[in-house]
Order: sequence, then structure tokens, then C-alpha cells
Amino acid sequence: MFRIYATACLLACSVGNVAFAEVNNGNGEDDRVAKKSAERPSRKGNSNVAPVDIRVSGKVSDENGEALPGATVTVVGSSIGAVTDIEGMYAITVPDNATLVFSFIGFQSQQVPVGNRSTINVVLKAELSGLDEVVVIGYGTQKKINLTGAVSTARGEDMANRPVTNVQQALQGLVSNLVITPNLAGGEPGADMAMTIRGLASFEGSTAPFVLVDGVPMNINDIDPNDIESVSVLKDVASTSIYGARAAYGVILITTKRGTTGSRISYSNNIGFSSPTIWPRLQGGMDWAHALNDANRNFGGTPPYPEEALQRLQQNLLNPGSAPGMLPMPGANDWNILNTGTFGVANDGISDLIMRDRSMRTKHNIAISGGSETVNYYLSTGYYTEDGLLRFGDESFSRLNVDAKVAAKVTPWMNIEFFTKYKSENEDFPWNGDFGRAWYMNWIGKIKFGTPAKYPDSDIWTMQTRVEEWRQMRQRIQSNQIVLSPKINIEPIKGWVTTAQFNFTADQIEDTRTAKQWPWVRPNGEIALEPQSRQATRYENDLIRNTYFSPNVYSSYSKTFGKHDFQAMVGYQHEIWNYSNLFARSFFLLSDAVPSISTSVGDQLVRDEIGHWSTQSVFSRLNYIFNRKYLLEVNVRQDGSSRFEPTRRRGVFPSASAGWIISEEGFFPSSGIMDLLKVRGSYGRLGNQDVDNYLYVPTLPIRQTNQWLFGNDRAWAVGAPNLNSVNLSWETVATTNLGLDVALLNNQLDFTFEVYETRTKDLVSPGRPLPAVLGTTVPKRNEGEIRTRGWEFEFGYKNTIGSDFQYQIRGQLADYRSIVVNYTNPTGLLGDNIYYIGQDMGEIWGFRYDGHFQSQAEINEGVNQSFIFPGIWRPGDFRYKDLNGDGKIDIGDNTVHNPGDLTILGNTTPRYTYGLNLGASWKNFDFSVFFQGVAKRDWSFGQSAVFRGPAAGPMHNNVLEGHMDYWRDETSALGANFDAYFPRPYAQFFGENQKNYARPTDHLLQNAAYLRLKNLQVGYSIPKHIAKKALLSNARVYVSGENLLTFTSLMFFDPEALAGRWYRSGDAYPLSRTLSGGINLNF
Repeated sequence: MFRIYATACLLACSVGNVAFAEVNNGNGEDDRVAKKSAERPSRKGNSNVAPVDIRVSGKVSDENGEALPGATVTVVGSSIGAVTDIEGMYAITVPDNATLVFSFIGFQSQQVPVGNRSTINVVLKAELSGLDEVVVIGYGTQKKINLTGAVSTARGEDMANRPVTNVQQALQGLVSNLVITPNLAGGEPGADMAMTIRGLASFEGSTAPFVLVDGVPMNINDIDPNDIESVSVLKDVASTSIYGARAAYGVILITTKRGTTGSRISYSNNIGFSSPTIWPRLQGGMDWAHALNDANRNFGGTPPYPEEALQRLQQNLLNPGSAPGMLPMPGANDWNILNTGTFGVANDGISDLIMRDRSMRTKHNIAISGGSETVNYYLSTGYYTEDGLLRFGDESFSRLNVDAKVAAKVTPWMNIEFFTKYKSENEDFPWNGDFGRAWYMNWIGKIKFGTPAKYPDSDIWTMQTRVEEWRQMRQRIQSNQIVLSPKINIEPIKGWVTTAQFNFTADQIEDTRTAKQWPWVRPNGEIALEPQSRQATRYENDLIRNTYFSPNVYSSYSKTFGKHDFQAMVGYQHEIWNYSNLFARSFFLLSDAVPSISTSVGDQLVRDEIGHWSTQSVFSRLNYIFNRKYLLEVNVRQDGSSRFEPTRRRGVFPSASAGWIISEEGFFPSSGIMDLLKVRGSYGRLGNQDVDNYLYVPTLPIRQTNQWLFGNDRAWAVGAPNLNSVNLSWETVATTNLGLDVALLNNQLDFTFEVYETRTKDLVSPGRPLPAVLGTTVPKRNEGEIRTRGWEFEFGYKNTIGSDFQYQIRGQLADYRSIVVNYTNPTGLLGDNIYYIGQDMGEIWGFRYDGHFQSQAEINEGVNQSFIFPGIWRPGDFRYKDLNGDGKIDIGDNTVHNPGDLTILGNTTPRYTYGLNLGASWKNFDFSVFFQGVAKRDWSFGQSAVFRGPAAGPMHNNVLEGHMDYWRDETSALGANFDAYFPRPYAQFFGENQKNYARPTDHLLQNAAYLRLKNLQVGYSIPKHIAKKALLSNARVYVSGENLLTFTSLMFFDPEALAGRWYRSGDAYPLSRTLSGGINLNF
């Protein structure tokens, strides 16, 4: 209050009188602005009479209800103004249809249209420094300066205008150690991404963070980024423990916008065009045909492109379409071309015919908000659409979001809130049968350069392009979600607040898949139905319903006396989740026009699945601050989960954190350079219930037998029960965190440094091996342990030059490693999804490369490599290093204790993740640029057919630009290439290619580090006097680019889109480079 009263006195003295201020009204008359408001003049409806001025009065206060004496009240576009008195009261005469601006030092200005009101009370929000910033934490808020846990934040405005699909993409790189990467879906329209905090690992369970939106658990991508006010990322157990069983791997709290005083309407849009960031290009010309010929000759096969075919290809290269792209098979009414396009010699530009250069995406959002001191409301509607990159079919995604909130202060001691969120999504894309959605990119990668687009003299696409197939094989997913959340806050005495919130969420997803017949053309011109499609027509329908209900009741009391600040909270939470899935499938559709279960006559399958889990918890928190410099927080939570056996369902999980604000000590030098120096530490333990349901319940498999018939029906049989995991209980996550917070130069420069260790114990892992005579699977046990150590650094700097130019820099850098401390693997066996004690998670094991064999003499003199391939070794094959000196290349016992010549080549863990955000504004222009990347990461493509190129079977052996650097001798039509990157290719998927691709090698190991220009945006705010003529309070136009530049040495693929095992490399849908423009309008 001292600052407020001092400011009031200074302002009052500057106008010569404490009791009132004399302000010119622009008409040569003086208004005396006093505490008592004048009577409002009458307004008589006469259109010929000039508008009458209005007398307006009211009070200006802060968010705590304290009066703000000395606040200025001015009329937009004029010199009319007033100053509030010692009690924050003002009175002013204004013209009709005026807009008032309320301002006060240290607070955010606010514009309020007068309308027909004579009383306007305004609450100003504090203009917070970084230290006074209020951060959303578990079940409450806290000043950033008083935080003792590891919490990072992001602003909604940093995400709203980016041309991205969802919130995950918008958050990428904004928060240290929040690792967000594409999954196998890649850049598919509407695709979700994988998300972890601080690299926490598990052997079998999910490590995704717990996401709450306005206190309701939700999928982070189910909301519109435009509705976000702020994001808090809780990283250590001391910060997350208040959320219990679902928060072991971190928590993301999203707060969305809500209503404020005064009516506002805003509209924003973004329209963009996307193209692939990195998409491998087919090798064209004659080279690809010669490469396939070499690959077939190398293992004794017949070259697919003899001289006649090469001549036709050369003719089509010079004059497309002048020679047949495919020929009939001699003696048969069929084509002499394989299913994958081998033997085709067309020059149709097949890749460009199937894939668009660019696709379109649009985003619209309109929000209406307003209210008074007692009631406020917020209503937002967002609509997003995105088209895919495939030219054929209707590959699309759309999402509709509605967010509605209302809050009312019913009495001075009680207020109620209610919000609802609605989401509707629609997806439509080609279906690839039982292989899953991502595989259609795998098939596109197999289409050869010479594949003819269409059959001769026909508009029907050739079978080898798969266009007709995917036109008729479609998958459509329609999902709806409704969230309802009433909330009541009661404060019977100052400082004691009790909150009850009831959350209900209902989801319904309908996934429909249809495979119809598709045509092909025989050489004689006959149009027929493709044989496989006639037999494989089918219809599938998945209907999924989820409901979630959770009552939360918590009560907190805060009190300050002298140098002591206390806050205590206790609460209760209950969660109930129900799941049901009804699946039906039928074959042989009678009619393509009406695909359904009832219009098919083949085999039918109907099955259902029902699931349920619940939790019940009590929690408490105590905060204590002494003398504004010694900070303490203690949390205790007891959780119960239905996922465990009844006697093992409950666990108690405590945490504690403390901080010391050294800069508040008397001995700390007051140099004016350092504003804050704070150290803090925390330790906590938290349970994780994210394991499969019903593991402790013995189950009896029920099936129909093939051995016994009763009449014409197969008999039903019940099998022996499995061994259940009766002793299975909580996985536990224990975190130790140390942090340092520093602010300098009047809070212009700030940085935070954290170091941490997380031990994830009692991980669900395979049980100890038992004799095979047991005859069933060994039950799982809580025996695994992983230790993760890491650090993170965040910094920010902001400054103003003159009165027009402001700029800011924010950045973050983080790293972690996860080591296996305990796992049931007595022999130390090596392999996929098998771990050993001491393993660095993400290790890549393989052989050391020792060059290409250049002659048979080198092969004869070399070490024995028959373990890798027992057949003939040839010049151009890889030679490996004999690391253990035993004269042969092998894998020993394939254990960590005896790996033979295997060794650790690299690690797939993304190391040193970073982001850098630069922003500036000058007059009405604003500019921002955002870089994001990974400084260290290795990747092995193993036996990925796409990476091997011509060194694969006929189904897969495509040739991309870059594949031509393979070993060949002078007999090749392309000439010799002894100093090649790739080995001698063989047109076999396995076979002789095992010599070079059976195990990873350091030679083919890829550097997956990258730097990406993630976003670049330039905006212009239209001057207010111009915007006002269009009835706008402000307007902004901007252009934006996403994923504009990528710097990487990785071959063929996008380094950000690496996911899954080696065999899925190249399947991922390409990520998008997007150029867009948009507008932001406020009325």
C-alpha cells in the first residue's frame, strides 16, 4: 500500500490539489473531478439534437480489492481525463459512445466502452515482473519467486498464431526437457505426437505426462491452441506429487482464457499451404534401371531391364509417352510387370502424380467475452481443417472446438463457475488393410520411377500405383467429446477457501473401414475387377465409448502474521473411468454402394471389450515462508488404485522442497545488478498406476476348437488359466532436484539451472526364469529399476531501446541419460526389448566397419565372417573388425559379458535438446523467430528397405537420389565406383544382403542431430485510429512460416520424424513445411 499512496500523492500534487484535479474537457470548460459523482444529465430522444455528454463515475481497484489512488482515466482520442482520489474513486464527463482507458503505474492498462452506463468500476491487473509472475501449480497458484519445485511455463500468445495442427506442435521447444517427437504417424493430418518430461523411462508402461486442462484430465490435443492462456510444466516429484497416481512422469497444466470486465469480441484466422520438409526423391534417368540390373546380376539373377527395355526407357526420357511404358506378357492376357512396378519403363513423373507439392490448412477462432464485477463469461469456437499430401481420395482432417465458461459471485463469500468443452473430429484417409495406416507411405516408397501411371488408352490407374486400391479402401474416424465441470468456491472467512469441482468427460469414437472392389485393365482392353479385391471386400466398424467422472474437494487456509506466511491445504479426489468397445467385421460385400454388416455374406466376427479402473485419494500440502526468504513446502498423498490386488492397492507418497532467497539477506550486496539469487532443492516419491488392468486376476481363454465338431459347429473350449501377478503393486518414482534461479539488471535478464536424479523403481518387468516344464508364461513382477540423471538451463533477456523498439530473447538447453539399474536378465542377453544391468537406454549394438572388400584376395586373407553369412563373400561387401582377436567375426554368446565382436556404436536418445526464441517489436511491427533442435543423436536404419535402396527384394528395391553411391566394378554400365558409401547391392530382401545389413555398423550409422528454423513470423498492427473507423479496438495481420529450414546430415529422412524400429524407417508420413498468413481482430 505504501507504493500506492506514494504514487497518489505525487500525482495529486502535480495537479495542484489533493481533493480534486482540474481537467480540460476539450471545450474550453473545466470539470472538477471530485469524490462525489455528479448527476447524470437526461437524454431525450431527438435525432436533430446533438448527443449529450454523459457523467460517468466509479472505482478503480486492484485484484485484491484495494483502491488505486492516482490512477488516470482518459477518453480515447481526446485530451479529456481524470485522476482517482485517495479511495480510488473518479468522476468524468465524456462524449456519447466514448471509450475510457484506465491506467496506473505497475498495472496493465484497460479499455472499457462506456455505452449507456453511468457507473463503471474497474479492476486492474498488476504488470508483473518475472519475479512476481503468478504460476499455476497443483490445485492453486503461486508467485514464481516462491516456487521451490521444478516448474517451467509457456505463454498462450507464443502458440496461438503458429500454423500448427495441435498444442503439442505449438509447445515443441518452448520448455526445457519437454521432449515432443512425432510417432509412427509422422506428419499425418491431425496426428498426435509422443511426449516425455525429462526423459523418464519405463520398460513396459507409458511415460507420457499427465495433462489437465482447467483442472480436467484431457488429451492435450483436444483443445484449440487459441484458447490457451498459460501452460505450466511440473517436472519434479515435489511439484507433481499433489496429483498422485497418474503424475509420476510429470504434469502439464493448461489454463484457458476466461471472461473479464467489459465486452470483447475477437476473431483470428490462419490460412496456410504445406509441403514436405524432407521427402526422398526417386532417382530418375537411366541410372535407376542400371542400378536394379546391377543388384540382380550380383546374386546371379536376370536383369529386369534388358537392352530393349533400356531403349524404350531412353525413348520415354526424351519424349514421354512415345514408347510403351509396360508390355503384355507373352502368351497371357496379363501385363509383364511386377506388382511393384519392376519392368516398367514409363516417364510419367509418378511421384508428382501421387503426391501433391502442397496441401492446404485453415484455422479460425472467434471468442466473445465480457462481464462485470459479479458475473463474467467466455465463449470460444475454433475450427481447423487440414488436407493431406495424397492427390487421390479425400485425405483430410477437421476439428471443431467449443469452449464456454461462466463465473458468478453469488455472495461476498461464495462464487460458482461452470465450463464445458466440446470437441468433434473427422478423419478420412486411405486404409491399408491389416497393416495399419502408416504403411501406405511404405507402399508409396516402393513405387519405381518407371511405373506407368495409367493403363494404355485408359483413365484407370495401374495396379502398381495403388491409387485405385486406396480410392476404394477407406478409413473414416469420427470422434466426439463433451466435458462438463461445475465448480464452487466458498470463503466464509478471509484466507479460508474451500473448492469443490466435479469433472465429467464422455468420448465416443466410431472407426469405420471399408474395402471395396477396384478395377484394372487387361492388355486386350477388358476392364476387370482386380482378383484380390473381389475376395477381400469387407466392412469393419469399431465403436468406442469412454466416460470419466471425478469429484475433487479441497480446502486451503492462508495466514500471514509478522514475518510468517502459512498456507495449508487438504483434499479428496475420486476417479472413475469406464471403457467399452464393440467391434464387428464382415467379408464379401453384396454391394459397394451400401457397405455394412448386413449387406455382406462372408465370415462375420463380432467381439466386445469392457474395461474399468478407479482411484481414490486424499492429499495435503503445507507451505511456509519466513521473512520472505526461507521457503518450505511439504506434500503427502495417499492413493488407492483398482489396478492392483486389493491388499496392495494403497500407497503413501510424500515429498518436500525448500528454498533460500539469498538476495533478501542483509549481507547480500545491493549493487543494483543482481535482483534475485535463489537456491532450492526437493525430494519426493510418487506411485505410478499406469500398468495393464487385471494383471492380478487369473483369466480363462475361451475359443472355438478346430479339432472337435458337434454337427456342423466347432466346439467351444476353455483353456487353463494363466499364472497371475498377485504381488504386483505400485511402480515408484523418486526424484532429487536442485535448482538455481537468478535475475539481473532490473529483472531484464533471468536464468534457471536445474540438476536432477530420478530413480524409477519397482518397474513392472518379466519375472525370474522358471523351467520350461511350467508350460505357461512367467508372471510379471515389480523388479525393474531405471536411474535418470540430467540437467536443464533456461534463460531470458528483454530490453527496450528508446520508446519504440523492444526485444526479447528466450532459450533453453537440456540433457539426460537413463541407465538400467535392475532388470531380470541373469545372463545379460542382448536383443530388442531386452535390457541388462548397466545399460544406457537407447544403445545401438553392432559391428565395426573395416572398409569394403576390393578383391577376392582380400576376402581370402581376411578373418572368417561366415557366422554373418555362410555363403560366398564378394568384392564390394563389408569387412568387419575382429575386436576380440579370435580370427572370426561373431556375436559370442550374444551377451554383455561375451558379445564377440559386437560393440556399442551409438545411442538413439536425443541429447542436448535446445530451443531459441527471438522477438522484437518496432512501432506497429513485430517479429519473432524460433529455432529448435537436437545436438547429438545416433540412428541406425538396420535392414530398412527404404534405406537400402537397390539392395532389397523386388518388392522394396527402389532407388532414391543418394543410393547411386554403391560399390560396383568396371562391368557395370555406370562404371566402377570402388570408393563407395553403400556396399555391393543384391536384389534380395534377406539372402546375400545379410552380409552387409544383418547388424548395424558404424559405417552406416547416421547422425540424426539437427537444427531447424521452427517458426518465423512478421506482423503489423493497424494504427488504432484507422482500426477504430472499422469498429475495431485493434487489428493485426501477419505472415508465418513453420519448419522453414533444416540443417542435418541425416540421409533421406527427416531427423525429427524418426520413430519405431528400423523396419518402420521411411514409413512415417512426412512432416510439413507451412507458409501461412492470418489476421487478429478485436472489437
